[in-house]
Amino acid sequence: MIKRYLIIATILLLFSFPINSQVNKTTNSAVIDVECSLKNLSRLKVSNLGKTIRYIPLETPDDGLIGKSPVVKVLRNYIVVEYKNSLSVPGTCLLFSKKDGRFIAEIGHAGQDPAAYTDCFSWADEKEEFLYFERKPNQLIKYDMKGNFCGKVEFPSSGLASYYLIRDSEIIGYFDGFNIANPSSGQYSLGIFGKDGSLKDTIPSFYPYTSPFTDDIYQTNLIHGKILYDVYGSWTCAGAFIFEYTLARQVRQVNALHAARIWKNNGNIRYKQDFIDTIYTVSGSKLIPSTVFNTGKYYWPVQERRSEKNTHERIFIADIYENNSFIFFQCIRGMFGKGSILYNGLYHKKTGKTKLGKNTDGIEDDLTHFMPFKPLGMSTSGEFVSLVEVWEVMDWLEKHPEMKNNKNLSFLKDLDEEQNPIVILIE
Repeated sequence: MIKRYLIIATILLLFSFPINSQVNKTTNSAVIDVECSLKNLSRLKVSNLGKTIRYIPLETPDDGLIGKSPVVKVLRNYIVVEYKNSLSVPGTCLLFSKKDGRFIAEIGHAGQDPAAYTDCFSWADEKEEFLYFERKPNQLIKYDMKGNFCGKVEFPSSGLASYYLIRDSEIIGYFDGFNIANPSSGQYSLGIFGKDGSLKDTIPSFYPYTSPFTDDIYQTNLIHGKILYDVYGSWTCAGAFIFEYTLARQVRQVNALHAARIWKNNGNIRYKQDFIDTIYTVSGSKLIPSTVFNTGKYYWPVQERRSEKNTHERIFIADIYENNSFIFFQCIRGMFGKGSILYNGLYHKKTGKTKLGKNTDGIEDDLTHFMPFKPLGMSTSGEFVSLVEVWEVMDWLEKHPEMKNNKNLSFLKDLDEEQNPIVILIE
């Protein structure tokens, strides 16, 4: 009997070690040294991200006026902008030309009819001919780039994922702790589906999911907008649930809505789960370690992911964008504390070097000397993406009136406070 207990205790001890400690032993993985970079902070510059910067004022027709706190996505030929006046409403999706900012169409609509979506957040297919939207409880509906309804995909048993990667031959869904896949038949974080919605394969979560909705919830906040970005960064650009457990607020959880935890770069499918410090390449139903974030003494054990204890000495890897040259990431030190700090990081693939700077310092525009660049994502062509509201630009111009004569910022001469935002691309 004693021998049996010793065997069980040994097994439990083995499984108690952080996954990170095993992954870091992978010799073929690139390493992003976050721990060392925190000791040598430097302000990032636009010239670190690319050689050219482009400004695209979006056309402002009456039927294409963008509301507050928009989410922007840039495709090869199009700019997709989604916005909600409140997170409790489905919202609106608008399509613009990437070439000149011309308004093209409103894509989809909310409602009760079979062609209506229940959320305006969209995903483009691989050829970028269609946009897909969720229709709860278990459908994705699709529209072409002219706004025509083109059918649906129905998932018979899995429900809906938090994020999708829609390929020519399959659909990969990422299920976070908020969107739990098939809890009765076993949990998985990635579901691989046929184009008809049938489940073909799964990849399990690195740790067991627990529903955020428990009996000991003290407070739940559903928020979006600038206040969220300033604290958590672009990881939460579509909004987030913030759960507080117990009156003492010693346990918290943040569920970002539609956070991009799967993406594509140079033909490879990448995947990273929250609180796991490794980016994986998805090959069929296998995960191959690609890049490891070395957080060192700031490592956040996955089993303590909802605890506020000592978070000022822990790093959470928040958002990640990748192109052929760089991996850009945002990370948060002390995510649940009052003095939390958001950092912007840039890993250069060729040199293996990492730059890390505080987000409050901004990314200095040393190419055209415009406002500090606030990264919001990566285009499917590998460009860094940002968006600025006209009122922000006008406030900035009051402090820098001489910039109206900057030939690289010619759009400043035609500003109107009722104008749609300006999209910024760095390549």
